[in-house]
Amino acid sequence: MAQLPGFGVALLLAALLLCALVAPAQARVIPDLYEVIEAVPSRGASDRAAAGSRGLERIFVRVTGDTDIGGNPRVQPVLKDAQQYLQSYRYEREDNQLFLHLSYDPSAISDRVHELQLPVWPNNRPGTLVWMAVDTLQSGRSGLSQQDYPELFAALDAMAMERGLPVEFPVMDLNDLRNMPLGNLWAQDEQAAERAAVRYSPDATLMGRLLELSGDRWQADWLLIHGGRSYAFDASGSSLEEVAMRGIDGAADLLAERYAVRPGNSGQQSAVILEISGVDSFADYSKASAYLQGLAQVSGAELLSVDGDRMRFALTTAARMQNLRDALALNRQLEPQAEADPIDLSGYRAPLGSAQHPLRYRWH
Repeated sequence: MAQLPGFGVALLLAALLLCALVAPAQARVIPDLYEVIEAVPSRGASDRAAAGSRGLERIFVRVTGDTDIGGNPRVQPVLKDAQQYLQSYRYEREDNQLFLHLSYDPSAISDRVHELQLPVWPNNRPGTLVWMAVDTLQSGRSGLSQQDYPELFAALDAMAMERGLPVEFPVMDLNDLRNMPLGNLWAQDEQAAERAAVRYSPDATLMGRLLELSGDRWQADWLLIHGGRSYAFDASGSSLEEVAMRGIDGAADLLAERYAVRPGNSGQQSAVILEISGVDSFADYSKASAYLQGLAQVSGAELLSVDGDRMRFALTTAARMQNLRDALALNRQLEPQAEADPIDLSGYRAPLGSAQHPLRYRWH
């Protein structure tokens, strides 16, 4: 079993405590965005208050997607008054370290985020499949697996939970090794990633190659593939786990930037016409309607008409069209349909989202 020299015991304990069961990678609602664990020196009120402020800052990072949110002058007074957002807390001791489990009020935090006009990263987030290969001075090049590096992967799970990003790691069995050969992984071959992802059906794929330059110098190149786009970034650090965790962190930054709703940046509210076919039961209608009403990018979803299995909604939104379509693409039950020709005989092109040229999806 591979060991991680220098991996902090306290960090590992926190990672294991934070680690959640990994569900199949797909867009899903994160249920525990408002819960954190803080190490504390005692059960005293002052230590609990300090932990409450630190924990609330972590919650704001998860909800907004902004890792620098704690430095925002509008947020700092909120962090000092963290107790009013706390729903419950409990203590737990692990190997002589006392931990405080904190649960915050989602509604109160949501109200304050909107009041302060902060970005909101909706909790329906892209499931991300993470492939990694390592090249060490001692052992050369190999794929990274949970079986060989359990401490590392526990830390990566903890980092993913810290950012509110649902992740999954390939099992690295014979099927994975055949679908994603080491050479393709190291080359960050996007076509190989597409083939290998069929087994897991992720919304996004993150590929990393982690290179040991010396005993305390590491370099990592990362590639995030999502929604028909690719994003490359790099990371450096003093250990394997540091550059690996920065890969998860960097992917969360990119996805938050794409999906966060930013008040004031999108202009006035407007109506976008959305047409959904394949809705042949009241249960389907209820699910589709509830989903549209629940989108953070949408402030209202009015049913305009029903024609057989086809429904039209008017969505009230201030989001840009691409942001809205990105959000809709995260729902696996909505399949984009081919667009009808929006140009009439006079050459007029109806704008996307209009009654003449609605967004078209099929419910399945």
